[in-house]
Amino acid sequence: MLTELESADWRTFLVMMVPYSLFFCAVDAAVLRQAVSWFNVPVRYADIFPIRATTYILTLLHALVGQGGLAVFLHKRYAVPFWQITGTVLVLWLVETYQLTLYSFVGASLAGELGHRVSPWPYVVLAAYLAFHLWFFSRPRAGRVGSAQILQTFYRARPWQYAVLLLMKTPNLLAAVTVYWLALPLFGVHVPFTTLLTYLPLVFFSTAVPAAAKLGPSQAAWVYFFGDYASGAKLIAFSLAAHLTFQILNALIGLCFLRRAMRELDAPATVVA
Repeated sequence: MLTELESADWRTFLVMMVPYSLFFCAVDAAVLRQAVSWFNVPVRYADIFPIRATTYILTLLHALVGQGGLAVFLHKRYAVPFWQITGTVLVLWLVETYQLTLYSFVGASLAGELGHRVSPWPYVVLAAYLAFHLWFFSRPRAGRVGSAQILQTFYRARPWQYAVLLLMKTPNLLAAVTVYWLALPLFGVHVPFTTLLTYLPLVFFSTAVPAAAKLGPSQAAWVYFFGDYASGAKLIAFSLAAHLTFQILNALIGLCFLRRAMRELDAPATVVA
């Protein structure tokens, strides 16, 4: 695998990955601003982008650490009860999970792999839970479940809002497919665009499996779905390079905005009309 990494065209690879990371951060911050403005307090994009970017530094440790840090930052900056803003972060996590579920299901279905290489049962379980989730949170509940701060965003969120947030996140997935399609040949791997469009959501969906820094299941998925196009060593090399480069670039973007984010935290909590 070291040979594959050494022979890659890293200069061109970085030229592709830098704008992709910037685009991803921009879209991610827009989705966050929309969710917080809907469910908690109106916020400006210019204020929330530095906070979102800075939390990518924490994501280097683990995705959950980054999500937790985001909740803490928003709680301190906008004086929203911590458990309420944590509920909004959980809603975004749910939207991301079902975005990957939807597109991986469509990809597996179009490729004729559903029921063969791809088991339908995870989709059945997730679809059943989604139906229960939307039903349960569609009306007020009594007792602790109804008054729990962490669940308030789920009670406020309507199905159309989930759909809008999912659509807002979709450009990031399409950008990933395009950038990966252009970058794979730099590592000696050639995968048709339609094939990548079919299986990359499945690869991303596999990262929902708990693992340190999301490494492990993702590499196995690359070999499983794209093994007909390149050796396992080349696929793992690209997967590791793409994932780690993306994480590091995002963290560097966060470092650029760290001072601004710290100033935002030190400022008096405000509500933007």
